[in-house]
Parts: sequence; C-alpha cells; structure tokens
Amino acid sequence: MAAVVESIGQVESFGQVAGLPANDDEFAPRTRDLQTLDIRVLLATLIVFFLFVTLLIRIVFPEGQRLTDMVSGEQSALLEADEIGRVDIAGRSVGNIGSFIAHLGDVRRDVKIRPADSIAWSDASEGTTVRNRDAVQTFYNSRARVDFKENNELRIGQNSLVVFRSGAADPFLERRDPAVVVMNGELTGTVNAKYGALGVQFPAGLVELAATSGSGEDVDFRVGINPDGSSTIAIYSGQADVNIAGDHYRISANQGLTIAEDGRTSGARMLPSLPSIRVPYDNAVAKFLAAPPRVRFLWGELPDARIYRLEIAADPGFEEILVDEYLDEPTFTHGNLPSGDYYWRISARDGWVQGPATTPRRLSVVRDSTPPSLELKPVQEVTAGHYALRGRTTPDTRVFVLGQQVETSSSGSFEFLFTPQPGTQSIVVESIDVVGNVAYSSQILHVPGPPGRSE
Repeated sequence: MAAVVESIGQVESFGQVAGLPANDDEFAPRTRDLQTLDIRVLLATLIVFFLFVTLLIRIVFPEGQRLTDMVSGEQSALLEADEIGRVDIAGRSVGNIGSFIAHLGDVRRDVKIRPADSIAWSDASEGTTVRNRDAVQTFYNSRARVDFKENNELRIGQNSLVVFRSGAADPFLERRDPAVVVMNGELTGTVNAKYGALGVQFPAGLVELAATSGSGEDVDFRVGINPDGSSTIAIYSGQADVNIAGDHYRISANQGLTIAEDGRTSGARMLPSLPSIRVPYDNAVAKFLAAPPRVRFLWGELPDARIYRLEIAADPGFEEILVDEYLDEPTFTHGNLPSGDYYWRISARDGWVQGPATTPRRLSVVRDSTPPSLELKPVQEVTAGHYALRGRTTPDTRVFVLGQQVETSSSGSFEFLFTPQPGTQSIVVESIDVVGNVAYSSQILHVPGPPGRSE
C-alpha cells in the first residue's frame, strides 16, 4: 500500500515537473480549444465540399443564359409567377394559364432547354417534349422548330430565348390565351385557319395571331426583339392584333409594326418589297477544280430598304442554314462552299421591319476534274500557202492554237486560219474550261517548199 501511494506521488510530481495540470479543472480550457479547432476544420471541409459539388453540377449540367439575366421588373415577375393571369386580347378577357405539350421537331447545332421544374439547362434534341413554362434557348447560328398539332409550327432563330406558356392542351385555340413569351431573339411561324389564335408575349406588349375570318388564310409571321430593346412584328399573311399598354393595333398582311422599349410606336406600315434577284440564276451550277469557287450573289437595290438579309441553306426548307447575314449592299461573295446543293433567298429591311423573303433559288456547287472535249479535223489548204484548222470543243471554253487564242461559237466550234512556213511541223491545240481543266490535241502538217528546193 505504501508502494502504491508512493507511485501516485511520483506521478503527481512528474505532472508538476512537466507542467501538466494536476486536476480536471486545469484540463478543461485545453479541451475546449481542441473542440473549437475540430468545428473549424469541419466547417472548412463542408465549404470545400459544397464548392466542389457546385463546380461538378455546372460541368455536368451547363447553364444557358439565365432568364433573370434577360429580364427584369415586370417581365421577371411575369416569368416567376405560377400563372400569367387574366389578359385582355382584342377586347376579350381570358382566364388563367394551364398547360400544353409540344415537341421539338428540329434542332440545329447548340440548343438548350430548361424544364420548368429544373434548375439547369440541358442539351435539346429532336423529339424533346416542351411543356408549360419550359424555356428554349438558341445560340449563334443555332435554330429550333417547335411542332404543335395540325401543322402549326414555331421556328426559333439564333440567339433567342423563348418561354412557353399556354391555357390549354394546344396553344392554337379559340380561347386566345398567351402561349409564348419571347425574351430575346427571333420567332417565326405559321398558324393555320383551323384554330383561333396564338398569343405571343414580348417585352412591349401582347400579339394575337389569328387566321383571317372567312378566308381560311394561314398566318405567317415574324416577331423579333431588336438590339436596341424594341420589338417588331411583321405579318406576311393573315392578320394580328396587338395590345400595348391598353392601345390596340390591327396588323394586316404585308404590314409591320415596331414598338420602342418604352412602348411608343408610329403604327403599322407596309413591309419592304421583294428584291429582284440577278445572279446566280435558279438551278445555276458553280464548278471548281481544286479550291471552292467564289460565288457572287447579286440583287437589285430597293428605295424602301436600307438593309438586306441573305440566307443560304443546305435544304429547301431552310432548316440547316449556313449563312445568315445582314448586309448594307445588294451583293455578297462566298468563297468556301464545298460540293453540294444549296438554297438561298433575300429579304429587305426598313428600320427593324423585315419584309418577305424571295422564292428560294437552287445553286449546285460541283467539283469538276474532267477535261473538256476536243475534236480536230485535218488541216486543209484553203488557198495557195494558206491553211485552215477546224474543230469543236466543249462550249464556254478557251481555245489556243499555236499559242494564239481562237474565238469559239456558242456550240464550241472554232476555225484557225494561218500561213505556215515550209517544212514539217506540229500544230498544237489546247482547250481550257472555266475551272482550269485542259485538253490537248495536235496534228502533223507538212508544207512543201518552193519548186526546185530540196526538203
């Protein structure tokens, strides 16, 4: 027992020598310090983990342009509300918004969709279902087509943001509910006469697109949000009713309306007329040998237009658009079109109001490595000492005989008259087509010398 007591005393003495607390009360402050440190480490670990998860979500689910970046104020409240509410269109009051279902009938390049119940944008693809409050966003040179029933469709242009809202299973109904909210970019489409109307909400007001009663004429339209914040409506067939801060406008076929960002407008006006196409003509063929050809597009100027829009597509429906340029001159040259068939059209713009497009023309770009045909007749002496070489080649080629260019007829025939020196010689003929393919042919001609001279 004395030994135990002695051992305990030695331990206590060791603790005092080492500077350690001699009882539990002296250990408490250090224990609290360790607990505080553990909490700080845990919080730091949680913050790092949260940042990592956030970065991972952004990589796996890339976001498009946020809706809140595109709109503010009343428009932002419009998108965030569960329902748009009652809206008066053309003097008629309609009820709250329900839901609808449509599908992406075509998607070109970089197109994103954000479902109403999602926090992130995802890649859109053909056949994707579009429901109430879903948003579709396109980027540079990207497009999408939204298909509804009975061949009604909406085409979303590049750099556009559209939110879909409707009051029924199909937005093309006589209840005339707003169906589409255009936040940015361009929206075109067709509403056929079987349904009543399609509503389009844009920053300056509300558009009701309705087939003309009695005529059965479809509504072809374009709605655009311009870089200066104004909005433009162009009607190519049918008619539209527009409500802007309580003011009502009716736009008939071949008319347009521009609304400033503050809601001011000068009223409906006529659309620019169709430009006259000069070259290339319809079904033209542009051939090349090595590098793609330089194709010049040319059309006539219009007195009522300042800007022209050129569209070149790989399909007649202009779904796969390759060139979409706004030009201040009636000409454009493209030097990088590979082999294939192309379709192109022109429309004119007066201010922000864009007129109808010309009937699409077809252009074929063909790689041609086949030399032109070249046929020669024997050289004949036409008069004493004078000879003629006749032949035929592919039309629209250049012909050279003995290095001299010879004129050809529209059919490709040619004649070369010359006076050769006595002796045996080779008459070389070359034919060069428009892309640089060359065909060669030659004949041996023996011209006798003067009498008494040996050859």
